[in-house]
Amino acid sequence: MRLISASAVALLLSTSAAAYAAEGTEPSPTPSETRAEKPKKICRTETATGSVMPKRVCRTPEQVAAEQAAAERSSEDLNRGRGL
Repeated sequence: MRLISASAVALLLSTSAAAYAAEGTEPSPTPSETRAEKPKKICRTETATGSVMPKRVCRTPEQVAAEQAAAERSSEDLNRGRGL
């Protein structure tokens, strides 16, 4: 009985290896190759007004630039309203 089981396993392994070789396909890519690169983030610790607990906030460089531009626009609008 063991002889039959061992030969059946050997037969299955050889047919699957032969089928793989016959396909001529390359092995599937590793997970690191299929994974898209994550955008680089800039992280910093911020403390909200009225809070004592700091919070770590991470943003992409584009988000940081957009927030800085919005802050500059609002600052200019305030200065224009005061006549400065």
